Amino acid sequence: MTLWIDRIGMAAWTVCIFMVPFIARWYDMYSNKESIFIQFTVLVYLAMIPAAVILFLLNKLLSNISKEKVFVDENVGCLRIISYCCFVIALLSGVMAYWRLLAIVLVLAFSFIGLLLRVLKNVFEQAVALREENDLTV
Repeated sequence: MTLWIDRIGMAAWTVCIFMVPFIARWYDMYSNKESIFIQFTVLVYLAMIPAAVILFLLNKLLSNISKEKVFVDENVGCLRIISYCCFVIALLSGVMAYWRLLAIVLVLAFSFIGLLLRVLKNVFEQAVALREENDLTV
């Protein structure tokens, strides 16, 4: 089920590529502040790069788990890169906070998610080490 949700996310990401200018124009139209159409568009397109990486690696991670390959180095690497991508999106949101202070909410959210993924990555890393040690013991 989760794998299908990730694939729906990939389809939504593809649609969003074409919708960014319309969303940016809509945001500017209903904002009572100065126009940030170009900044918003550029930052969202830049954020879509790590978002695509996250969706791809999440698909890989979920595929491995469905094949009962849970505690393997490949999954640790996926979690590591996904967490870095969350921090990149947090950084881009921080740049957006220069124009719209509400973007700080995104900075906090993506930083927190990135931190949680780093902890999860460390747990997986220790589990991989324990599994490898147990495999050598038997």
